[in-house]
Amino acid sequence: MNTFARTIAVACARCRCYGGAALAAASLLMAATAADAASARTDLLSGAGHGWLASPNGVNGWIPAYGPYPNPRTMPNPFLNALGIHANLMWYWPGPGVPEAGSPPTTAYFRHQLHLEPENGMKPQIVALVAADDSMTLTVNGIPVGSYQLSANTMPNGQPAAVAMDLTPALRLGDNQIDIRATDNGVYHWVFFDSYNINASTEQVLEQRAAAQISLIGDKDNFHPDDLADTPSKSQHVLDMQDKLVAAPAIDLDQPAMNQSVGLTHDVSIPEGAIITSATVKLHIRMTGDIVDNDVILFNQSNVPDQGQASRVIALHDLLGFPPQAGTTYDLVWNLAKTPLRNFTADAVTGQPDQVVNLLPMLAIDKHLDVLLADDTMVDYSELSITYTSVSAAAGDLNNDGAVNRDDLNILLQGLNTLASGPNDPRDLDHDGRITALDVRRLVASCSQPLCM
Repeated sequence: MNTFARTIAVACARCRCYGGAALAAASLLMAATAADAASARTDLLSGAGHGWLASPNGVNGWIPAYGPYPNPRTMPNPFLNALGIHANLMWYWPGPGVPEAGSPPTTAYFRHQLHLEPENGMKPQIVALVAADDSMTLTVNGIPVGSYQLSANTMPNGQPAAVAMDLTPALRLGDNQIDIRATDNGVYHWVFFDSYNINASTEQVLEQRAAAQISLIGDKDNFHPDDLADTPSKSQHVLDMQDKLVAAPAIDLDQPAMNQSVGLTHDVSIPEGAIITSATVKLHIRMTGDIVDNDVILFNQSNVPDQGQASRVIALHDLLGFPPQAGTTYDLVWNLAKTPLRNFTADAVTGQPDQVVNLLPMLAIDKHLDVLLADDTMVDYSELSITYTSVSAAAGDLNNDGAVNRDDLNILLQGLNTLASGPNDPRDLDHDGRITALDVRRLVASCSQPLCM
């Protein structure tokens, strides 16, 4: 599925009042999957009480950004987001009273600090939808992101047209700082987000994220049974394997497994010509059988004969790094770029796996991923995360976000010391057919920021 943005509204420049109606200032959008569109962050909302500071000079005199009330015209707009998230009036105002036309200063500075944690192993994307009267500049962590001039972005009705700015290349995991310099050349000094008056189209607001795909099967409800999402889709290959696993009949998600199997299939849909650079599966599982230390995952290339042992399997032992224990719950991570394989199932898992393989080419060819757990593993959900890039991306830009940074380095490290996916594998920067430390050195040397942040 395509990944789109969920709304975070924040005023970031001053707006002139037209007939008593103040116009749009800005909104911030966080990328999310379509399935996640019903949730939204609010930690970047503007106005009083949301952590934004304002200053008349950007050096000192910092006070909480002025936001006395949500203007009644900032009503929810379904064109912007289904939740109607919107910001309040925001400006520098030390008081007392309320600002009036001509209230100083004509230039003000805003600052917001935020802490970012990885989402599905990746840095979240934040896109700013900005508009200003009369101008503004936006920087993140000291890096210029963009500027806005009302004179160049006025709609036929005289209202500001919103412009999207992607903050993501300047963001980093951990602590971040957003800085805004806003200048007003007129007499009014009101600033706030007004989604009703923006009336932006869905195409303007739902900015597509840099190439990434997340497929969730299940509902992340910590093993609550009998929900609609607990009956997953399955390929014919999964169905055939389950038919042959006579000793491990099929069950749905969130069902305790006692000599039973849980199967599902993730569909993969990436743009034509895109190249997969990483893929991981996160499985929330609980070991519910008596003998669990030999449980395995079967996938696209696994084979279950009419009689005998299943071949090409992934032992949970190898993914965890230790034998699974009965009654224990795990968040299991399967890295397809570096998958430990065992040639056959066995009564006991001992020693090292038979081989470690790169399954990214398989994913690109098959365009789906089969996941079948047998035989004492209860499954809450399975989440497949994929990054991909294009042939036109800069060398080292492994997630096609326009920058070479730590995100790309982490992608490369996931496949370290494995065979490349082919002669055009963008991770193989020295074109020697393998992903090695030499590729790491080349990527770090081309990073967009010092220390590959």
